[in-house]
Amino acid sequence: MSIDESSVLSELNNILKSRHFRSRKVLRAFLHYVVMQTLAGNIAKITQYAIAVEGLGKSPDFNSATDPLIRIQAGRLRKLLDEYYASEGRFDPITIELAIRGYHATFTHSITQTVYQPVMLAQTSFSLSQGPSIVCIPRTFMSNPDSWSLITRLTRDYVNILTHFNGCQVIFAQETRWQSRDALQQHHTDFALFLDLHTATAEHYRLKCSLIHVPTEQTAWAQSFTLNAHFGDSQSQLQAIFRRIAHDTLGYEQGVAHHVWARYLVDSGKPIAAHCQVMLALRQQLWERSPAAFQRSVKICEQRLAHVPNDVQAMIVYADYCRMDYLFQYRQIETLEERIAYITETLLQLAPGNAYSHLYYALSCLLSAEYDACLAALQQAQAINPLDTHLETIAELIHDGLTQEKSIAPI
Repeated sequence: MSIDESSVLSELNNILKSRHFRSRKVLRAFLHYVVMQTLAGNIAKITQYAIAVEGLGKSPDFNSATDPLIRIQAGRLRKLLDEYYASEGRFDPITIELAIRGYHATFTHSITQTVYQPVMLAQTSFSLSQGPSIVCIPRTFMSNPDSWSLITRLTRDYVNILTHFNGCQVIFAQETRWQSRDALQQHHTDFALFLDLHTATAEHYRLKCSLIHVPTEQTAWAQSFTLNAHFGDSQSQLQAIFRRIAHDTLGYEQGVAHHVWARYLVDSGKPIAAHCQVMLALRQQLWERSPAAFQRSVKICEQRLAHVPNDVQAMIVYADYCRMDYLFQYRQIETLEERIAYITETLLQLAPGNAYSHLYYALSCLLSAEYDACLAALQQAQAINPLDTHLETIAELIHDGLTQEKSIAPI
């Protein structure tokens, strides 16, 4: 798809007047020079020397062999362009980048198409406690017609994996017509996760991921990954990337989406909706990590379960509180073994496909010395969700406890 010069110049103007670039005099001059020379067809002329002397006004005795100025500024320019397109420029129909090999500019369209939406957030019942909600949006910045099917399939696979994570609601975008900022609001989610596919080399793609906090339109997290051009045939590569994205954005302790969501609720000064209170209290407990914070969080969770007994998410949080109470000896939960046995039995009935139902059932079995059942439940939990690093950590702790208990059990 060809891009006319006027569209490129309009996009260049958007970049140069953005908050990322408006005070960066050298990078503004660098970008303007390479874009104009590229449009003029002078790609071969765009050398380090030409950029320094003609673009940045350096003296004619500039020597690129001894002065790394252009190489350093080129790296900064690439990084700043990435930041711009992860935030202010994420809706722009055209992307301007600095070539990976060389210093000329490249121009690509953001291809938009309509895709099927299998789950609408409005269908989610508020009888369940909830944390942050995220819409995942695939986009391609490649002219290759197959790139759209690649990035949509990758995004859909990622969303399917995230259905096994707790404390969040994740949906696949109904459509990707993101030229309007109003479109970002249409799913009524807390975050939008853009998964953007770019060309890197003949053998590799670049996957740029950026998590945008919708109410503030601020970039909460961004990361780039290198993909083999045949990444559809390499599940291990995709699994590693999915694991990293999930850990960074939705991880139990380090997930930035949970932290930003909770901070925004607290700082808003507004009353906290009942279905958000359990997950917010959990986050506050993780921030403070004190017996007093633990006691408050347990009480909020118990009150929620008293009003909504079948709140699966609250049950999972409560089961984790049982784990922490046992591990840290807070002694805030009475008849702990009986409580966790009841909770996990109920979870297995209400949510047999949830990895945490089996994980905490394993803990219950460990406490009651049912070692074979404990091991089987651990294996089932990890089979359901092999990418959850928090689940993996708890499973390892339970397994260590199982090994220790077996070693001292009477023969």
